[in-house]
Amino acid sequence: MRTKTRLIVGLSLSMALAACGIEAPAPAPEAVNDESGTYEKVEEVEPVDGGEAFEYESAAEADVMGFAPNGAYAPADDFNTEEYDTIEESGFVNVATKPLSTVSADVDTASYANVRRMLMDGYAVQDERGPQTDETEEPVVDSYYYDSNMTIPTGAVRIEEMVNYFDYDYAAPTGDAEFNVVSQIAACPWNEDTKLLSLGFTTAPEDESVSEAGRNLVFLIDISGSMDDPDKLPLLQSAFGELVDQLTAKDTVSIVTYAAGEQVILDGASGDEGRAIMRAIRSLEADGSTNGEAGLKMAYDIAQDHFIKGGVNRIIMASDGDLNVGISSESDLHDFVEKKRDTGIYLSVLGFGAGNYKDNKMETLADCGNGSYHYIDCEAEAKRVFRDRICQNLIPFANDTKLQVEFNPAKIKAYRLIGYENRTLADEDFTDDTKDAGEVGPDAQFTVLYELIPAGSDTEVADVPDLKYSSTKGDATTTELLTATVRYKSIAKDEVLEVEHVVDEKDIEKEPNQDFKLAAAVTEFGMILRNSEFKGTSTYDSVRKLVGESDNEQVTEFLELVDLAEKN
Repeated sequence: MRTKTRLIVGLSLSMALAACGIEAPAPAPEAVNDESGTYEKVEEVEPVDGGEAFEYESAAEADVMGFAPNGAYAPADDFNTEEYDTIEESGFVNVATKPLSTVSADVDTASYANVRRMLMDGYAVQDERGPQTDETEEPVVDSYYYDSNMTIPTGAVRIEEMVNYFDYDYAAPTGDAEFNVVSQIAACPWNEDTKLLSLGFTTAPEDESVSEAGRNLVFLIDISGSMDDPDKLPLLQSAFGELVDQLTAKDTVSIVTYAAGEQVILDGASGDEGRAIMRAIRSLEADGSTNGEAGLKMAYDIAQDHFIKGGVNRIIMASDGDLNVGISSESDLHDFVEKKRDTGIYLSVLGFGAGNYKDNKMETLADCGNGSYHYIDCEAEAKRVFRDRICQNLIPFANDTKLQVEFNPAKIKAYRLIGYENRTLADEDFTDDTKDAGEVGPDAQFTVLYELIPAGSDTEVADVPDLKYSSTKGDATTTELLTATVRYKSIAKDEVLEVEHVVDEKDIEKEPNQDFKLAAAVTEFGMILRNSEFKGTSTYDSVRKLVGESDNEQVTEFLELVDLAEKN
């Protein structure tokens, strides 16, 4: 079947192509020359979303109309330069060889919103089919709606961020506890030979003394030429409006912009000067190259100038990540931001746009800067990040949050950590408090999933090496399957604390609850998008069946994305 895409009305044709990730074909002999340049005739296709078919007399007319359905012309030099890190999925690990699994907490949600953008823009799903075919079974390789660059990059699909996008009904901590751990274990939906373990973590509400002390916020805004698209700077300006509306006189706002050079637009304005702050934000225009290094240095300096002891001190960087002047490599960005962690200034990152988006650099900045990473694809997402979850995303609560799970070899033969591939830690790092890990806000939650092979299973896993002194049999006298321990630096109590949670055989559920099913369904969907070797029996239908009927807006949207992925 022929794939289709939803082009964004209002964009120029070149922007629309970039948003869809399409690399324009080389100029054909029938290319047309007119005042707007050299264009190539696009092969005729069906109208999009039942819309009306349009014919244009010239390339200029097609470009002005803002999208390219039937008979339009495509610029011959557009291409997609988005960048994503390679992700190698974790395989099954023999518990007898390695009973510990150690991972950094991660509350980022960028992957889900970015994948949503791709599916809405018609990106196809990675699968074994190869080039899709039309009714004559001929490969569709020259159609406007099929291009090898229009498949969702596997590196864009970080399953933990997709799972953590959703709200689950996990019990909150009680009493003086700052963390609570809930668990469920049941049959794995996509593999009849394994079990699925869900560990849900929640944090207590914010310590009001932090907000009372005030928020020192520095908006670090990319105004380079690459931000001159409707889904970049204009959406960014609207997004910051959601945050500014909630600030008070206790807060200070500074604005640093960067392009070819850096500039301080506001320096410590009072948070109750919302109109002045928004006038400054709305006055920004995009132009020039992207010197992110200079902008970062100035933002940290400004944040230090207005530092609030006991309060919130955070830089919020907004960009498409296309850094091309100064520090630009991931390793250099990592080193630069890592040195700033001890200042007590957090760096959160908001991603915008398509076509040239650099997800790898944006994630590196957030991970190393003790901040969260979100992708803003629409105004509704801006409201979610800056209004619905403002406390979780701004207020510091727990630093260097780590999880370590110890499996009992007598009960569990092997385990596979799902997602978190770039957040795993060495086992010895768990108790090393100099090692950086994830930052978690108040009233927050995150989920970690493991696929488990029970002891006694015929499923083959890596051989156990002969160990002369160590026992690999585990404890068969207990019904405990595993122990999960959270270790973190408490902001309020100014000490390192641990919370331990035991999962027992009696905790195995025949009918898990809706939280478990939703997390499993999102995991299946992620594995389908990645064409994971571990997806087992996962299908779009099995994803829908796991979710079932729901009137939840998040879930309804998720099911719509499942339908889109299947059609694409």
